[in-house]
Amino acid sequence: MTNGQNGAQEGGLALVLSGGGAPAAYFGAGVALALDRFGLRPRIYSGVSAGALNAGALASGVSPQRLRDLWQSVGWSRMFRPRYDLWRLVDPRALLRRPANPVEYLLGAVGWDWVLSVAPARETLVELLGGQAGFSVPPDRTLIVTAVDEEAGEVVRFVSRLPSKERADTGPEQPAFREVAEPDVDLLLASAAVPLLFPPGIPSGGMAGRAYTDAGLIANTPLAPALAYRPEAALVVAGAGCPRPAPAPAGLAEALALTVQNVAHYALIADYRHALTVNQLAAAAPDATPKTVVDLRLLEPADLPFSLTGFLDFAPDQAARLIEYGRAQAMELLNEWPTAQRLATP
Repeated sequence: MTNGQNGAQEGGLALVLSGGGAPAAYFGAGVALALDRFGLRPRIYSGVSAGALNAGALASGVSPQRLRDLWQSVGWSRMFRPRYDLWRLVDPRALLRRPANPVEYLLGAVGWDWVLSVAPARETLVELLGGQAGFSVPPDRTLIVTAVDEEAGEVVRFVSRLPSKERADTGPEQPAFREVAEPDVDLLLASAAVPLLFPPGIPSGGMAGRAYTDAGLIANTPLAPALAYRPEAALVVAGAGCPRPAPAPAGLAEALALTVQNVAHYALIADYRHALTVNQLAAAAPDATPKTVVDLRLLEPADLPFSLTGFLDFAPDQAARLIEYGRAQAMELLNEWPTAQRLATP
């Protein structure tokens, strides 16, 4: 089957990579290793936040083995560093104002709106991509990077090529697709720019002067845009997992982490169930809709709960353990998935 807009092939496998910080990056890299070992070459790579870092690298042609080697060799200092401009930490003018309440007074006096620089991550990713900030995506692949337009407050899907018009689904209620001929490292980092923690990104493919941030809380599993390219199958990789029902949190940090995880999990399940419903409708009335049936599989790392501090824990020893965990979990799934076996090449 061929996409009439630009001749790119449809069908094949879509790999959907969720966010979740370092653990999600490591788990996703392990999944990529399993796909490669199984003989599966995804045609569509859709990622957000940490998943966008992996998706961008893999779509550009970086091998899963090289991606594994990167994550197993870098610590946190090669991904971020604290801000040094302490003289901007406090806004003296705010201290002189009459406070409406103590919380407003304290928060208003803080001059920073982010605390960690991602300059080291930019250098690391540029090195991974061969020394250039920009990279190309081969015509037989599609890259989808999801981010939030900070000014408009809207989700934007940055794509290496647009889907066919009848599949774009870009009505007022749907996030827009924005074609980027040459994605760059700054786009990947914008998707991973957790608000308040990292500075917003200003990628060359965005609207002039617009800043973009992490879409993890509202679109942490970018399955919907991947389906616009008519894959035959889609492997959805969650960035974190948790036993259900979840255990009661032991303190404030665990309570906040569980809240974040619940929001992301709800969005994931809602999107996944919607895709299953679309499958049922497409199967029942194939001539009445341009949508097609997609064989879906969801891979959740049940033994990898989200942590407020753990998602910044870039460490080689943890990388090796979680990459292997992702590889093993994915191999188990692939060995029981008939479509994956049919799509695999020797």
